[in-house]
Amino acid sequence: MKKSLLALAAMGAFVGAAQAQSSVTVYGLVDAGVGSSNITSGANGANTTKQNFIGGLSSANGTGQEAGSRLGFRGTEDVGGGTRVGFTIEVGLNLSNATATTVAPSATDGVQGNTALFNNTRQAFASLGNTKLGELRIGTQDSLAKNLLGFYDPTKEAITTGAASLYQQGTIVRYGQAATYQAPTMAGVTVRAQYSGDGSTYGNVSAAQTPTTNNVWSVSAKFDQGPLSVGAVYEARLAPYVAGGTANSATALLPNLGANVSYASINQVGVAAEYDFNVIKPMVSYYNQKWNSPVATAQGSINGIQLGATAPVTSTVSLVASYVTGKITNNNSDLYNTSGMQAQVNYALSKRSRLYGIYGQTNWNSQRTATTADVKVQQYGLGLLHTF
Repeated sequence: MKKSLLALAAMGAFVGAAQAQSSVTVYGLVDAGVGSSNITSGANGANTTKQNFIGGLSSANGTGQEAGSRLGFRGTEDVGGGTRVGFTIEVGLNLSNATATTVAPSATDGVQGNTALFNNTRQAFASLGNTKLGELRIGTQDSLAKNLLGFYDPTKEAITTGAASLYQQGTIVRYGQAATYQAPTMAGVTVRAQYSGDGSTYGNVSAAQTPTTNNVWSVSAKFDQGPLSVGAVYEARLAPYVAGGTANSATALLPNLGANVSYASINQVGVAAEYDFNVIKPMVSYYNQKWNSPVATAQGSINGIQLGATAPVTSTVSLVASYVTGKITNNNSDLYNTSGMQAQVNYALSKRSRLYGIYGQTNWNSQRTATTADVKVQQYGLGLLHTF
């Protein structure tokens, strides 16, 4: 009898230990509010588009004003010897009139704007890590350029227009077929490397037999020591194909203007830093993209500098602000002078919930009126953000 009880106790301890080695976490974010958007373009702002919204701005990453609403599942398992296996699956959520089934509105049913509840995949990858060797992730992931520059953005890539609208212009923010390696952090330095493809066919495409690979590699490094954080990222998109934009529209053009172009490469650099003084945390970042093409009229660049800061006012109130200035060029001449600003006030209800007010403005001032129109975007809103 005593042996049986001992055996049961040992088995219970074994099962408890096994369960402790494996876990799955459900997490997410809900961002909802009310606001307005105003876009002017053309000579003297001749064209105007306005929108009022309840729920949040539309985004492929999930609706929201500051952040895209999302639902995620994250799991890890300790398989012994300092090795762990894991996964992350995260999708965007639509809160604006969101229903599980799209309903076609009629003149009498009074139902308008219904959308599917679940939006695009934000993250979907499996991981294999070791405390001494680092971690490998394979699947859909953020690009290293987005990940690093977004970290040093005071509003953390807010959906409302502002800094992110400029430093992410022309950037691929997420790759659907990516392998990312993160080395163990040493002396405060974390190094990451990423290789990815977009899943497209490659080789000689179109009647002109234009070569394309659609492959990307990048590397980033981040140093954290006490209140100081410094980071840098480099990305090379090899022979990417970029579709042209529409001239003189309410959407600013990229360096390729209205032409579909297969580039030799697009090379991107980002450098950023922040320092926490407790009473205020200033941030600065520089971004530059070089669009390399054998066709002179398709060459160009996107670059700029962002200054920003976060500041706690009380234990529940904090302020956030950023300003960006930069340029988009084409064929060694200016296409746009760009600028943007963002201001936000937060009121914490708890550690996981807060109210906020946010305002953002972004300007693309045309330097080539025969091809491009001035574009000015203004957005503001009041919202509630809750994480779980």
